Parts: sequence; C-alpha cells; structure tokens
Amino acid sequence: MKVLNYLPYDKVLYNEIKLIKSGNDFLETLLMHIDSATTLIHLQFYIFHLDETGIIVLDALKRATNRGVKVFVVVDAYGSEHLTKDTVTEWLNFGIHLKRFSTIKNKNKIRIGRRLHHKVLWVDGKVALIGGINIANTYTGLPKQTPWLDYAVEIKGEGLLNIKHICEEILPKRILKHLPDVQLDYNSIDGVPTALVQNDWLRSRYEISSLYRSSIKNAQKEIVIVASYFLPGNRVRRLLRLAVERGVQVKVVLVGKSDVPFMKAAMQYLYDWMFRQQIQVYEWQPSVLHAKMMTIDNVFTTIGSYNLNALSDYGSLELNIAVEDELFARKIQNELQTNIIPNSIAINPFQFKKQSNFFARTLYWLSYVSIRMALRLLFVMMQTKTPTDD
Repeated sequence: MKVLNYLPYDKVLYNEIKLIKSGNDFLETLLMHIDSATTLIHLQFYIFHLDETGIIVLDALKRATNRGVKVFVVVDAYGSEHLTKDTVTEWLNFGIHLKRFSTIKNKNKIRIGRRLHHKVLWVDGKVALIGGINIANTYTGLPKQTPWLDYAVEIKGEGLLNIKHICEEILPKRILKHLPDVQLDYNSIDGVPTALVQNDWLRSRYEISSLYRSSIKNAQKEIVIVASYFLPGNRVRRLLRLAVERGVQVKVVLVGKSDVPFMKAAMQYLYDWMFRQQIQVYEWQPSVLHAKMMTIDNVFTTIGSYNLNALSDYGSLELNIAVEDELFARKIQNELQTNIIPNSIAINPFQFKKQSNFFARTLYWLSYVSIRMALRLLFVMMQTKTPTDD
C-alpha cells in the first residue's frame, strides 16, 4: 500500500479522475453527462444564470425529464437570485425539482445565512463533476468571449456515494421522498487516492481549511496556489512563511482583473508581505481568474469551490476534491507551465513598490480592512439568523 503524505487517512477513496477546464470543455462534458442520464441527476450550483449557457443546460435537463430521469437542482438564493418562487413552480412543471438555498432576507433585502458555494453534477451513480465552475456565459465563453479561468474534476469511483450523500444532505423531505433508488457499483474502477473534503460551519466541518494548512505544513519543495479571492488568515500566512524558511518555493497566481469591487486592491495589500517572504506573485491576464487550486511537490492537488478567505472558512458550504497522485499532478503542472504561467505577468517587487504611491497604498489598506471586516460581520450575522428554504 502506498504511503500517503497529504490526504486524511480516514477519508481516502479511490477514483478515476479527469481535469476539466472552463469553456467548451466544461460545457460539453456537462451536457454529455446530462444527456446520458437514465435515472437520476443531482445538480448544485452557486450560480445558474438563464443566459445562453443556462438555457442550453436547462433544455438538456428538460430532455432528461422527458426520458423519465429524476432531476434535482439546488441553487444559492443569493448567487441565483433571479430564480424566484415562480421559477420553482415553473421548473416543477418541466419535471425538475428546484430548491433555492438560504432564502432569508433582512429589512434591506440583504440575504443572510450560509451560502451554497458548491458546483456539483452527479449522474446515475456513474459520474460526477465537482469544482469551481458555475453555469453562466462567463465560464463557458458564450457568446464569443474569453471564459473566466476555472477548473472542475470528473470523478468515477468510490467517491460517488459520498457526493450523493452531500447532495442529499441539503434537500428537504418534500424533495427527498421523490428520490429513486440508484445502485452504485465500483468494482471495475481502478482509481487513484482522493479525498472529498467540505467546509460547513453549521455542521462544524472545516475539512478544507484544515487540509490546506496541513498540506502547506508538509510541503518539501514547491507550493503553487491559484486563487481568485486570496485573503488568507494569519495561520495560513504563518505556514507559508515557515515553508519558505525551510526552502520551499512558493508561487501564487492571482487575478489581473477581479469581478468583485476592491478585491484586487485588497489582495494587493498583501503583496508587500509576500515579497518579504520571497513568495513569487503572478497575475492572470486573458480574463477573470476564478480558479481555486493548490498543487504541492508534484504529487498533491486540491481543486474545488474553496477560496482562501474567511467567507469560505466560516460562511459558505464548500466542496473540494484532493488528489495524491503524481500523474494527475503532472497534468496540473503541464497546465501551469503551458497555460497559466505563460498567460500571467510576474509581479516585480521593485517595480510594484515604485508604482505604489501613498494614495495607492491607502486604497490597498482600506480595501483589505473593509473586506476583512465585512466578511467577519457577515459571519456574525449568519450565526444569528436561521435561513429558510423554498
């Protein structure tokens, strides 16, 4: 039995896995699996826009229900706020069971409660997709735009039962009673060591946060983090500093342009700290970077919905897959070397400091403090409210 250095031993499962990239790769893979379904589809996404991409996916789900497939969709009520109570009824007429997760609002119509940040497709107990890619044109590149950079992993094997339980855990009884029985058979799967890890503060699950910290702590040669909203807390920053001190090369690939106001400025506040720690910083250029990925020592990789910030640590339902396999890690390294790094700008510490005048540094600091405080306040509000669901 191979000795595993990064995966939590009590969560190791063996799965066949495949890296899926945003754009046509993701959309075609998603549609292929929906169109091949015969019994049951679980679909959970933070964002399900009814743009060109969403309509294409919705039409595929309708085709599935016409074949007699049971279809269950969960979306976040904030991320997919355009899907209303009327949509629930409309989709049920199509044969699609739709749930909006965490629908509570305060007086100012601000949604409070845990956010469903999953991006999951589960089909017939045969295959699943999990990652960071939502259902929207920005991720597929429709119509004629450069898709945001993000990744998912196709999974076949033992992990499918766990993913099924994760999907069912947030379904209400009124929907669960409609679930058909699905027999799962993994005897023919010869997979690699993986672990499915979650964050959900309500259920006291901080598995992804813990895995990030433990894997950084165990790194020996190289850590590469690709992050869209990179605001790590003190513990992670300390572990990254210690990794550099013991000779580990650390690279961080961040956004060149962000979809969240002031987020890039907040991350730039940390640049000086990273430069002092000899951490190499890159900024992705072709589009918005939305990926959440870390690879270590050419053997360990984790991909999913988790961001290195307080919201993913304490405010959202997050799901990642972790893989300890050299062949898969080489594929990630190939993606880094042929796509991500060549299409990113290496930030020069001296040039950055030269360009960062007093006003820029003040903006960085204010953005960082404001976003950190907002995330903490949001977490407090989440704990004092009990979300309701449709």
